[in-house]
Amino acid sequence: MIRLLVADDHPIIVTAIETLLRGSDYEVVVHVRRGDEVAAAVESAAPDMLILDEQMPGKCGLEVFRELRSAGCLEPVILFAGTIDDRRALEAMDSGIEGILLKHSPPDQLLQCLDRIREGHRWIDQALLQSALEQARGKSDDRDRFSVLTAREYDVVKLMAKNLRTRDVADRLGISGGTVKVHLHNIYEKLGLSTRIDLAFLLRDSGLSDR
Repeated sequence: MIRLLVADDHPIIVTAIETLLRGSDYEVVVHVRRGDEVAAAVESAAPDMLILDEQMPGKCGLEVFRELRSAGCLEPVILFAGTIDDRRALEAMDSGIEGILLKHSPPDQLLQCLDRIREGHRWIDQALLQSALEQARGKSDDRDRFSVLTAREYDVVKLMAKNLRTRDVADRLGISGGTVKVHLHNIYEKLGLSTRIDLAFLLRDSGLSDR
């Protein structure tokens, strides 16, 4: 029998999971309602797999996962989410989490997810995976546009991504404000932009403004 820890602050969700797993090779042996209770529960109950709610009191599921890995806990983890945006999904995938399951998924997908992870595979909701990968591909394409810039122009762009004023960019780079404006003119020309607002949107879409 595979022993599961479920961290979710909604008892009805836990009851539903227990019902779905009845008669299977899985059982819920411990349930906690807060993210900051997970580490102690893992230590005391020694579960084989964990299902962590992405949004719960104390700490979110992804934060708990990272802390468990840092502490040497290697049990497979499924992130259980009511909703999760593409950026957060990509972040979870990049972190190495074994599974992401949406709460509105068909009930049989829980067992499919558990079985695949038990066999040593990852399991990510397919619609979520497709959407996240499309966003990542789009950001990559946007970043490619910056390859036409010189090293100094790219330095200006990176500082602009931090929403700095022209004079602050100049101070950071040790150049005059006029030189920054010349660089900006060249950047707009090369990227086919007209205003700083256009540049701001491109930086956002490329992901540079998130750094």
